[in-house]
Amino acid sequence: MHVRPPASVVTLVRHGETSANVDGVWHGSLDSALTERGRSQAERVADHLARTRADASALYASPLARARDTARPIAERLGLAPRIEDDLREYDLGAWEGISYAELAREHRLFERMRADPDWQPGGGESARQVAERLAGRLAAIAARHAGERVIVVSHGGALTLGLGLLLDRELSVWRRVMDNCAISDLAFDPAPSLLCWNDVAHLAEPG
Repeated sequence: MHVRPPASVVTLVRHGETSANVDGVWHGSLDSALTERGRSQAERVADHLARTRADASALYASPLARARDTARPIAERLGLAPRIEDDLREYDLGAWEGISYAELAREHRLFERMRADPDWQPGGGESARQVAERLAGRLAAIAARHAGERVIVVSHGGALTLGLGLLLDRELSVWRRVMDNCAISDLAFDPAPSLLCWNDVAHLAEPG
């Protein structure tokens, strides 16, 4: 008799707030630090994960400082050593990094061009297809590596949006799911990917 293996669950965490998030600027591969609020968010999400997802067997993070610094308190609370995965890094816009979202949309028509051609590479950076495939591929590989387990992955808003679009909708360039800073989402592989929860930020609420 065929026995179906238990689902793997990848708990996704977007990094905490940075100055680029506050200012509406694209930092992509630029190595920006967490703000004071971002550090507080990282502590809160770590406390929440320790209460609700202490069964996690591994912790993965993007190599960029804002993701590593978000992963650090999670590692401390859960007793896990962060594993750095280059494929979890943010969407690299090449020469267009450090430009505001407004200018990217208005002057460079970034999102319009992405929708028209997912293989178009902005400013010498990556294409939407390249980002989606590396992020989706890495999440699937991590899930396969930890069959039947829960793992935590700390990554970035843009890359996660494109990766989840490919995994869940077979869509390469529509920004349908954007996670908030230090939000939590649970992605099950059973074996097909599906969302168990999306963009949970209740743990970030300021105490009344």
